Amino acid sequence: MTTAEEYRTAAHQLYDQALVELEAGDLRQASEKLWGAAAQVLKSFAEKHDLEHDSHSHAYKVIREAVRESRNPDVGEWFKHAEALHGNFCENWMIESEIRASAADVRRLIDAVERV
Repeated sequence: MTTAEEYRTAAHQLYDQALVELEAGDLRQASEKLWGAAAQVLKSFAEKHDLEHDSHSHAYKVIREAVRESRNPDVGEWFKHAEALHGNFCENWMIESEIRASAADVRRLIDAVERV
């Protein structure tokens, strides 16, 4: 079983890898790693708060709880941007500046969720 700390570590590793991919110009891989970072930090939060997190639908329940706990509605918006990155991996429709802006939002998401 993966622990909250292991998920947290994975979130940071994926975020760092995404920045490397972004600098290398691999926008699809950067997008997917940013999504992965967001998903892993949510799993960390879920583990700490005894919430299910073994499906995509659980992510919505977890993010709603993170918004409630943090009292920050931006957390939900940052999650939506992370989700768009996941879609970009599949469809490759985002431009670099959009991915960079979304990367900043994923960083904000990670920081906010880790605080609660």
